[in-house]
Amino acid sequence: MRKTFLFIFLVSFFACQQPSKKKKVVEKPQVDAKILVSCEGIGDVKLTDTYPELKKKFGRDAITEHENNVEGKFLSLWEGKPKQVNIIFQHEKDAPFKRIKYIETGASDSPYMTSDSLRVGLSLKDLVRRNGFMPLTFNNFYGEVESGLIISFNNGDLSRTNSCFGGKLEWVSQENIYKDVYDAFKKRKVVESSDDIFNRMEVMLGSIRVTAK
Repeated sequence: MRKTFLFIFLVSFFACQQPSKKKKVVEKPQVDAKILVSCEGIGDVKLTDTYPELKKKFGRDAITEHENNVEGKFLSLWEGKPKQVNIIFQHEKDAPFKRIKYIETGASDSPYMTSDSLRVGLSLKDLVRRNGFMPLTFNNFYGEVESGLIISFNNGDLSRTNSCFGGKLEWVSQENIYKDVYDAFKKRKVVESSDDIFNRMEVMLGSIRVTAK
């Protein structure tokens, strides 16, 4: 009996001496602020920046001015490089331009991404999956204005996890499609990713846009 008691005591003693094993908490890797897409902007370019502030922050040589388009004053930062960012200002006739309407990036090798790695080049199927398998609604590729622009995530997951996320979809390729189906598709102004025709079309995220509220 004494031997049994001693054995139990020793086992308990050594068990108490063993270091407790703590569960490792796997932290989600953070996206570098210089390439982060958020409600504040894209990377170092913020929706609150004015034209004079952009010139001061990045230098005049980094800026390329374009002809004003139907949406407003249009300029680019780092044009021709993967980190290119396009900036559209609200309709203001004269400089200095102070109110940004939206910021957009669309290079195929663009480094920018959201905190959960949404980036240019993701397939439409992947976006739908990340949206909790709810469809995306967007302008038809045959539209004259803002073709491919995402209009709604239809209360899917992306509506909550990326409330400021938007952009344009790009039609990459297709398989054979019946002519009558194709003709009917072309006439539609707005389409949904759940349409059967997208089973035969390859579509990807062609640009990311952050719009001022």
